[in-house]
Parts: sequence; structure tokens; C-alpha cells
Amino acid sequence: MNHNWIEMEILEIERLTPSFFGIKLIPSGDIGFHFQAGQCVNLLTPSRKKVCISIASEPEEKKFVEFLVKDQPETATHELCQRLTGEKIKMSLPFGSGFPIEQFKQKDLLLIGIGSGLSPLRSLLKSLLRKDHQFQRISLIYGAKNQAEIPFKSEFDFWSKKINVQIALTQPTGVDWRGFKGRVTDLIQNLEMKSKQTICCICGNKEMESEIRNLLERKGISKENILLNY
Repeated sequence: MNHNWIEMEILEIERLTPSFFGIKLIPSGDIGFHFQAGQCVNLLTPSRKKVCISIASEPEEKKFVEFLVKDQPETATHELCQRLTGEKIKMSLPFGSGFPIEQFKQKDLLLIGIGSGLSPLRSLLKSLLRKDHQFQRISLIYGAKNQAEIPFKSEFDFWSKKINVQIALTQPTGVDWRGFKGRVTDLIQNLEMKSKQTICCICGNKEMESEIRNLLERKGISKENILLNY
């Protein structure tokens, strides 16, 4: 991991849901920044705490770098979410394996995430949709607590017109929710897929990732085709 720091400026910061903020950063100087979809960086808070976070924007986007940050009280991420537009912040060079998108050509792709795990999957998906003719069926399964906790809601509406999108809510509010009620793992139980040509990209907490990996393997997906972003 390279610990060189790049000075960035906060271009935009906004609350996306009760729990999540979106943050866009731009380099303070003329600095080229290259990464692979799924990779992470460290952000340095004013109190010099490091926050490891996945990039949410796609590598092809050169004007800014975007992040989805969960606002948790009394944590370094909360400190990040209190920053203001125009402030400077230190960012490391990207690290982690990311997702090998060149190996995905002509494959079915299944992206599975919960919570802030949407970040690397969003980076990957936005990159895939720039050249979607190179891939077969693309699907996204995302889990959240309720409707209000779905970040980038307008993007989900757009993605639904381009690919197969399914959202699992554990505690949907009101009576207007017509989607799946339950955990992502419950939704996957009855999912049909072509196991020999499907590549799965997963991002969530450790327990969720382990549970889904085991579930996908039982459905015939090989270990080599079940990928994490690190």
C-alpha cells in the first residue's frame, strides 16, 4: 500500500440518506489520478485519523472522485461528514485488487451489495454501462433497511431501465413497497443463474460476504468467479 498523500478539495458534500453522505473531491493541483473500479483509498480527517473507503465513481470519470460515506457518531467517518465544500483533505493513492473488468467480457455479471458496499459496485457498474455491449446479462442486488436508506435513488431508477435491479429491504416503511422484503441472502436463495458463465462481485460486511459466497458456491458458482474488491 502506498502512503503518499494527495491534497484534494471538497467539490461537493451532501446528505443522501439519513445514514449516508456523498462526497466529491477534486485534486488541488494538476495531478493525474488513476484507479481500477473497486479500489479503495485512505482519507485523512482533520484530526489525522485514517478512513479506508472504496471509490464510488468510475475510473473513466476524470473531473472528480466520489465516495459514499456512512455517518456514524463518534467515528472518523462522522468527522468526514462534517466537512464543508471548499475544504482541503488528504487522500492516499488507490490500493486493493479492485475488479478485473477486462476478464468480464461476454460473461453474465451479478453484483451484490448492502449498505456502503454499494460504493465499489457503483464504480464497477457505471464503468460497465459505458461499454455494456461487451457483456452479457448484468444484474444488481442491493440490500438496505428501508426506502429512505437507498442512496443514489435516481441512479437506481436509471439502472433499472438498463439492467436487472432487485432491492431487498429488511424493514420497508409504509404500504407502497412492492419489492422484496427480507435480507439479500433470502432473495438470492431462489435466484436462477447460469452458473458456468456468471461472475459475481460482492461487497458488504465480512459476515454477509462469507454467507453469500457459501450460498453462491452451493448454486454452482466456482470460487474463482466470486470476487471481492480487496
